[in-house]
Amino acid sequence: MAKIEISPIEVLALKKLALISSALATTLKDPTARREQTTLTRVLVDVVGRADLANRIEQSKEPV
Repeated sequence: MAKIEISPIEVLALKKLALISSALATTLKDPTARREQTTLTRVLVDVVGRADLANRIEQSKEPV
């Protein structure tokens, strides 16, 4: 499996993108489009959560 590093600032930007994506999903009238946007939001939230956790683990490994 390939590993991708995502910086803390990129995680923050992805969190904001997830909020915007979620807000968009609630405004869509077409049920199919709404469902697809909601699914994309869930995937984005999952990726952000994993990246956030990975960054916290890496920070805890750094010598103080």
